[in-house]
Amino acid sequence: MTASPDEDKMQQGTLARPGQQCHWRRLDRRSGEGNVLMLHGAGVAAEQTWGPMMSHLDAWRTLLMPDLRGMGATREADGHERPFSLDEVVDDVDALLDAQAIAYCDVIGYSFGGLVAMRLKQRLGDRIGRTFLLEPALLEREDHATMVRVRAGYADAARAIREASTPETGIVAFLDLIAPHRTRNPRAERMMIRRLAHRPLGFANALDCVTDAVRHLDRDVLLAAQSNVTSVVGGKSLSAMHAYHAILAQRRRDWRYIELPGTDHSLPFQKPRRLAALLQEVSTLETGGRD
Repeated sequence: MTASPDEDKMQQGTLARPGQQCHWRRLDRRSGEGNVLMLHGAGVAAEQTWGPMMSHLDAWRTLLMPDLRGMGATREADGHERPFSLDEVVDDVDALLDAQAIAYCDVIGYSFGGLVAMRLKQRLGDRIGRTFLLEPALLEREDHATMVRVRAGYADAARAIREASTPETGIVAFLDLIAPHRTRNPRAERMMIRRLAHRPLGFANALDCVTDAVRHLDRDVLLAAQSNVTSVVGGKSLSAMHAYHAILAQRRRDWRYIELPGTDHSLPFQKPRRLAALLQEVSTLETGGRD
């Protein structure tokens, strides 16, 4: 059934890539301006992450939401879970933009998706407009040596997810690293663990992908390629992350840093309506992008 011109239209499909079937969802609204690419975090999927926000996020006309490698409905062609690199994920997203005929877009990236967003901006330059980073990977701390040392803990968590009898031990270790000050409500904790255990090997591969980027990617060069950035950090998140994002905002006129009170690293799941309103508010501060 085809939607009328006066209705929002949701589509979904699969983009065939070398050895990979990349699932995507696209919402075309009746109103709004321009395009936004929405990139989820490690261990979760696009619909899980962005679904609760979509009815409150109408500044853009077209919303493109892929499932990144190892997550959601994106699968290896033979069904196996294999390690992947950051640039392979960026290749997938770049190819999807071309397949969807999106020549220019803003991008919202959460956690792992924030790292992908920054690498995509580095590659595509002016094809990417405003960038909204929600607790992006690689920007947890200013000191690189500390980042490398802390990532060893994430590597241990990924190993536990792969090797333990259940992935729960490794998932809890990950949560203790990324959100040590979270409110440990038993029901919320169970929901987080269940969400991240949906594809445990894909989640572990995404964690290792970030660890590899921390060790080998030139962060200064990556940051130099960014422009018109808004970063959002949960109020309960690491003080080192808040400090680093505040420094970035002080050093750069094109970087805004915003704290979202009452949230930790799970901010898109904890306060989707407030987060959507914040992104909408920031998006109106400057003129929108091109179609």
